[in-house]
Formats: sequence, C-alpha cells, structure tokens
Amino acid sequence: MLIAQITDLHCTAAGMEAKLGCDNNKNIALAIARINELSPRPDIVLATGDLTASGSPEQYETLTDLLEPLEVPLYLIPGNHDERRPLLDAFSGKYGLEDNGYNYVRTVIEDYQLRLVSLDTTVLGHHHGAIPQERASWLDQTLSEMPDKPTLIFMHHPPFETGIWWMDRLGVLDGLERLAKVLNDHNQVVGIISGHLHRTIHATFSGVPVTVAPTTCYSVGLNIQVEGSPVVTDEPPGMMMHLWQAGTLVSHNLFLKKHNIYDVAPLVKDWPSRWKLMQNNEPIPKALGAIGDSVE
Repeated sequence: MLIAQITDLHCTAAGMEAKLGCDNNKNIALAIARINELSPRPDIVLATGDLTASGSPEQYETLTDLLEPLEVPLYLIPGNHDERRPLLDAFSGKYGLEDNGYNYVRTVIEDYQLRLVSLDTTVLGHHHGAIPQERASWLDQTLSEMPDKPTLIFMHHPPFETGIWWMDRLGVLDGLERLAKVLNDHNQVVGIISGHLHRTIHATFSGVPVTVAPTTCYSVGLNIQVEGSPVVTDEPPGMMMHLWQAGTLVSHNLFLKKHNIYDVAPLVKDWPSRWKLMQNNEPIPKALGAIGDSVE
C-alpha cells in the first residue's frame, strides 16, 4: 500500500500576492500534478491540515478548484490555520469530512491494508494543539474495534517537541499523556504521521514511530537555539510517500519539483549479470563493478 501525504498547503484566495518567497497555490497545483504522474500511483492521499492560510470561504473555494484534478482518493483533516465552519461548508460529504454534530473530525478509513485513523488536534480560536479526553476516548474506542489490524494515525500537530522553540509553543500543549496511555493499550499502531512543522522530522512517541511531512509551501528554518529568531526558508517544498509492505512502514521524502534522471545501468561493467543476481536476491560481488563506475 502506498500513501501520499501532503500537508500545510496554506492555500490563499485566488490572485493574492505570493509571500515569504513562496507561491502557495502554485505549489498545491504542482503537488497534485506530481501525484497524478507517479508510477506506481498512490492508493490514497492524506492532507494533514493547514489546508488554507486563514480559513476563509474564499480560500476554500480556491482550494476546491486546485484539488479537483487529483485522480487519487483524498482525505482531509484540519490544522490550526483552518476554520471548522467554512471547511465543512466547502467539503462536508467529501474527502472524509462529515458535518455530524461533533466538534472534531472523526475519520476512519477501512478499505486498505492499513487502517487509517484521524486524530483531530485543533483547538477553536487558537494555534496550539490539544487532545481532550473526549478525543482520546474516541481514539481508544476506535482502536479497540479492530485490535489485530495494523493501523496508522494521522494528525496535524506532532506529539513531541522538536527543539524549534517557537513552533513547540504552538504544539500539543495538553493531552499528550492521554495519547500515550491510549497507544500503550493498543500495539497495532504502526506509526503516526503529522504536519504543522513545515519540515521533515522523525521521532518516536510512546514507542511509536512518528514522521512529520515537509510542507508544500515555505519551510520553517532549523534553529534550535533557545528563543532563537522565528524564521522560514525557501528550502525545496515536498511531500511524503509512505509505503506499507511486509509489516513495515517506510517513509520517503519526495520533492515537488522534478529532478534530472540518469540511467546508471550503462555505467556498470556487467549489468545483465548483476541484474540477474539482484532479481534472485543474491549477493553482488565487487568484480561486477559498482553503480557509477565508468565503462571503457
């Protein structure tokens, strides 16, 4: 199973001037085109929050148009830059979002090798995240329903501090102990994926691997000095590809912009022999040459 994760799209209203060195909407379109062109194509796309810059109806209208060309099933969760009412007005009944009377998203996707469960960490009127008892209890109950199926949790705010102090002050400020208790009771959770930090980060929480995906817009600078300046950078925007195979979740970073591709096979002295050994999962002797060796 292959999962594409995009996050922190920060869609702006159409016609707005690019800020912080990044055209957010152009990059959203680039990400959608990139996903459609992938081979093999992902089974599903998860967008893990901050879908818009400030949650206005105009921004969701623009995002609707930008997402329309996507040819892969898509599921959305909100982030701290989103607003619940305009989000539901735009997407209720689509992308896994339902206006069901709850004040948080409760998405469970059952149709794949991995069970995918959302954890909405947004706090009304604030940028930080939280996991109230009601949401922790729902997650606990949901995981209890299928204890033997490998499960991936997707959320916006990551459940750990990163060392980037100003972003950590906007992290999950309440409820991490509740999440830890739930995870300790359910060993089928193979990973957690999130966004919010605008850069690729890997960690563990309560023994579970956590991956923070890169943003499609501007990146947060890596400044781990205490009370260091809050900065963003024009590092290459990207997405994450999560591959579930043989009981292991493997996460790959993928840049939005295509790069040059070079075929190394012609540079290997005896490529047919090497290829046959690799097909049979046999060791490769150095006598066959190395990838990148020059061929006279």
